[in-house]
Amino acid sequence: MDCHTFLMLALPLTSPVQRPSAVGTMDSEARPIRCHYERSQHASLCEEALEGLEQAWTLQVDGLGWPEPLMDADGILDVYVSSQGEGGAYAYGPWEDAEVIDGRMVAPAYIVIDPEFDTWFYWTMLHEFNHVLQYSIDVTESRYVAWEGTATAVESWSDPSLLPLDDYIADFQATPWVGLLGDGWMLWDDYGLYSLYEYGAALWLFHLDAMLGENTGQAGIDLWLKGTNTTWDNEPDFVDALGVMTGEWVDAWMAFTLDRIDVGTPITPDWAASYAAPAFAIGLEESVAATDLPVVVTPEFMPFQTGAVYVEVTDIGKGERIRVTADGDPSVEWAVFVASGEQKEWVDSSSAEFTVDADRAVVGVVNLGPVAFDADDPVAASDVNVRIQAISGNKNAGGDGRPGGCGCVSAGAPSTTAMGGLIALSVIGLARRKNS
Repeated sequence: MDCHTFLMLALPLTSPVQRPSAVGTMDSEARPIRCHYERSQHASLCEEALEGLEQAWTLQVDGLGWPEPLMDADGILDVYVSSQGEGGAYAYGPWEDAEVIDGRMVAPAYIVIDPEFDTWFYWTMLHEFNHVLQYSIDVTESRYVAWEGTATAVESWSDPSLLPLDDYIADFQATPWVGLLGDGWMLWDDYGLYSLYEYGAALWLFHLDAMLGENTGQAGIDLWLKGTNTTWDNEPDFVDALGVMTGEWVDAWMAFTLDRIDVGTPITPDWAASYAAPAFAIGLEESVAATDLPVVVTPEFMPFQTGAVYVEVTDIGKGERIRVTADGDPSVEWAVFVASGEQKEWVDSSSAEFTVDADRAVVGVVNLGPVAFDADDPVAASDVNVRIQAISGNKNAGGDGRPGGCGCVSAGAPSTTAMGGLIALSVIGLARRKNS
């Protein structure tokens, strides 16, 4: 990845054979935390790391309510100031230890931060400490969005002054076809697209937290606690956990699919208030005028499972009716939607008619995966064309599938199998990256 450097990681690029070496240690007086430094001149950096972890522990465990971290046999959480951080920082838990901890697939983790890492240790420790907490709940989760999206959101839930970086949110909004299962590594390796996608998934967590009525960060905790497992079989996965939290994961995901359209516009919702600038607007596949209907839009990149394709229709006229069709892979369940003015509607059908509520509409399709879709299925893009046509007459909106939403504001490429995903996590790592 010659156009990337590493900024922050949840796992190292390769599984370490052993922990970093150290010439000295420093213990926290407030928490069971020990910092190891590789060189004597780095002892002062240990002071920064300890202070950051003490604050992270107070904010996330005492404040937000995350369970305390699982400790090593010596009862100590270790952090290493070491060049093994490869220019950034990472958290790592030994997978081989997981099966002996109370019948749950969890592991004690440690943190490594490079002495040359040019960023605020406090911010870094908030992020990496949350990964330690994630390891302490469930190591079977194979999707980067769950790991990095949560840790990035927790930074802000811990300290509201620490918003996710603009690039994270912009990248997440720019590629909605990726959905919940893809990530920046996949986009780079398979498409040559540089992206911080998984970190920008914090936007989805902010929406979920607001939708559940919390606005306190409870959504991040529940996503992990309700997805914990007793075996390496990752069931429930984090999408299953979303279903437990909301009653139906499809409903919750479609609510976000529609609500994120308002981000980066003058009507940006409160849960995304910091991202009202146009740079954070949803990535549109195409913009077409109503006078050009009917049209067929072929996406540049086909959507993964849970991925969406958005098309803008302008000058359409309030009260006009249109049909939106997902002309795609018949083995996939498709949803179609419209957002227009205060109207947000979707139907889990490959085709439906809608009466629009304003002179501009954003319509689209969502890949809901095949029947019996599982979030640990290999990530696969499904071919689809979006057909949009004007309809005469005054029939009721709707299609053959289940209607979702109403005529008002709604609530609120190859990969791996689940086990293969876990192997990939330990080999590739979950990384926070920036342009070199």
